[in-house]
Amino acid sequence: MTAAEPSWDGLTASELHARWHRDSVAVHGTVKSTNDEAKQLAEDEAPAGTIVVAGEQTRGRGRAGRSWASPPGAGVYLSMLFRPEELDESGPVSILAGLGVVRALDRAFPGLDPSLKWPNDLYADGLKFGGILTEAAWVGGRPRYLIAGVGINVRPLGKGISQRIARFATSIDEELGSTVSLTEVADAVVEGLEAHLSSEHPVLGTADLKDLDRYDGMRDRRGSLKLSADEEALPGTCVGIAPDGALLFRPDRGALRRVVDGTLIPE
Repeated sequence: MTAAEPSWDGLTASELHARWHRDSVAVHGTVKSTNDEAKQLAEDEAPAGTIVVAGEQTRGRGRAGRSWASPPGAGVYLSMLFRPEELDESGPVSILAGLGVVRALDRAFPGLDPSLKWPNDLYADGLKFGGILTEAAWVGGRPRYLIAGVGINVRPLGKGISQRIARFATSIDEELGSTVSLTEVADAVVEGLEAHLSSEHPVLGTADLKDLDRYDGMRDRRGSLKLSADEEALPGTCVGIAPDGALLFRPDRGALRRVVDGTLIPE
């Protein structure tokens, strides 16, 4: 007897191949991290556009090694492999991925009103419902591959989540007041990631900058900026996001700053 083909949201890898027009889709019930799975496939020379999707992550992670809650069946946990010809090491990759995903979700789910929080968080109504983690491997100063991982809370996270996370989290279902299809959310994620990252040299164009201004949930809002774990947070105002993906931040005391790495805490 042949083992049943693994499925995600009721669809097998073969069905997701056809739905997303992919040569390679890996479906898992539970993994430590979809990004880790995608990186292994990249090392094994999987083609650009390869997708890894899982029903649960036991060690899902976000930026700076922070954990990402990934309860079974509660969200979309998906990573995609890209092989750009050129990539700026300090460029706007996370912003490009986030902008594409927010645009696609906004079209697919009217009323969600999603926004971006620099550099890689997805927000709705002032609460976080998703995050993006981009990771690249380099050879001789050129990109070997780029992995973009997305975690989105589609269902409410439930009682097993810590109060620290629950205070600032929401889900698509909660924001829309209805139960949406995990697969349709994944469709938007795939479309959004491909919008920019599938190009040979991902950059922000003029039209992107206008949309970035529109979807920047922290523009002209106050927050605190933490530049490192050892430094105190700086209170100030977010001015916007620059074309290279840097945060423009005006501290309460001092000159306007261009920030390429740090943690932004909304007030």
